[in-house]
Amino acid sequence: MKKAFPYIITAIIVIFAMWLIFLPSKVAGIPKDAILFVGEGCPHCKIVEDFISANGVDKKVQFSTKEVWHDQDNALLMTKIWKQCGLSTQDGMGVPLYWDGTQCFNGQEEIINYFKTKI
Repeated sequence: MKKAFPYIITAIIVIFAMWLIFLPSKVAGIPKDAILFVGEGCPHCKIVEDFISANGVDKKVQFSTKEVWHDQDNALLMTKIWKQCGLSTQDGMGVPLYWDGTQCFNGQEEIINYFKTKI
């Protein structure tokens, strides 16, 4: 039994390390809930918001809306999600950005086209 003890401890450490590496996104600070990131006064965001209102998208698709230009916490969350999606930061990050819990849709056309598939 004494000879097996180091192997058991090693196995436990390896399993714990693998668990930490493959933690669900929620634990890593990225929610699995859908989010629409917008900026106050953003004309492209307004087009998406008008589409949502005109087509009752918010009654058929559950998501929250987070403003990022005046809310640092929301901006930081958007940055994490942007990076999670592998989007380029070379030209900066922009809104609107929609996170469905697993992937990103960037820009008014992508977001509206996504919503059209859901209504």
